[in-house]
Amino acid sequence: MTKLLKYFSINVMFLLLMLIFAPKWIAAGPLLHTTEGYASGQLSRISRDNNVTRAYVGEISLGHESMTFISVGNQPPNLVSNPWQFCFEKDRYEELENLIGNDVVLEFKTPKNNSLLSCASVNELVEVYPVIQNQPLEQKHFVGNIYTMDREISHGVEFGRITNLIKNKGTNRSYFMTIQVGTGGSKFRHFVIDDHDLYDFAITALKNAVIVKVHYSDRLAFFTNFYGFGSRSVVSEIEAVD
Repeated sequence: MTKLLKYFSINVMFLLLMLIFAPKWIAAGPLLHTTEGYASGQLSRISRDNNVTRAYVGEISLGHESMTFISVGNQPPNLVSNPWQFCFEKDRYEELENLIGNDVVLEFKTPKNNSLLSCASVNELVEVYPVIQNQPLEQKHFVGNIYTMDREISHGVEFGRITNLIKNKGTNRSYFMTIQVGTGGSKFRHFVIDDHDLYDFAITALKNAVIVKVHYSDRLAFFTNFYGFGSRSVVSEIEAVD
């Protein structure tokens, strides 16, 4: 019995130490293990760390003429920041080098392949391509649904450019969106999307780097949800601006 209690105490102590010293991205829970999404901005840097990790990493400056910011609001921790970092395989280096300085769209996913585990970023590059320039959208306005029953405390419209979209593919399926407020600068705002079709429309707007009006409803949760949000801004419609 004494040995059993000693074994139990050691394991409890080990678990507590893991929780205290674990990286913050682990605290985001299962979302980080089941996501895919898009990021849009200027490809500003690619490099290889020759010292310890030997990882290939890239950075984009989100949106247009943006500056550094820390993610706050309706986002799981550490998923969105500026500059936005990603990991990539060695054979993509030349392709990315040719796109340095251009506005690009990156498709990404988590988790990373085993070959990229030495890279500090949680995001793995899937595809990269230039932003679609000056191509009119077939559909400019999409009205979606809000499925939450949480009480509305306010509503409004925000003007800007969509820079990030994240789809959680786990059991608790959800969609996250970040916009650069206005036509440039360092103010960013985060939203939640309930409607899958509205999320697809947001992807089209991101790929074309169009300016949009985002109609949203601020909802106050009765209980703090899975990601720790007591309130959230839920998108009801997105309208492209000419």
